[in-house]
Amino acid sequence: MRELKTFIMNMKYYREQNGWSQEQLAERINVSRPVITRLETGVQEPALSYLLSLSNAFNISIDELIGRKQQTNDYLFEVYGDYCEEPSLPQVIDYLIKNPKMLACLQQLLLAKPKNRKLIEEMLITVIEKTKKLSE
Repeated sequence: MRELKTFIMNMKYYREQNGWSQEQLAERINVSRPVITRLETGVQEPALSYLLSLSNAFNISIDELIGRKQQTNDYLFEVYGDYCEEPSLPQVIDYLIKNPKMLACLQQLLLAKPKNRKLIEEMLITVIEKTKKLSE
């Protein structure tokens, strides 16, 4: 079940990394756009043919597409084991692993003076909250 959740997150991630809309990805793997929507929302579980087509389109392995990349899994299991009461934490960690610039920025934030760090954190929270409101 964890692989399905990771697949959903990864599918959208790799599609966006390639700058493709759902329609563009659908064309690349020769399916309709609603199939992509159902796969990305978890309404439909991916058939083997979809996994093969998507891994080829993204130029990654099926293991990577479903989250069986060993390094990522090691990080997720280590942290998730310690913080299992927070179900979204593995997704956050996976996001940081896949976005090294964001990880580097957060590491720099940790090195900032507490007063400056608090100000930056408040600014980030405000930007994210306003972005969320705009997308609703």
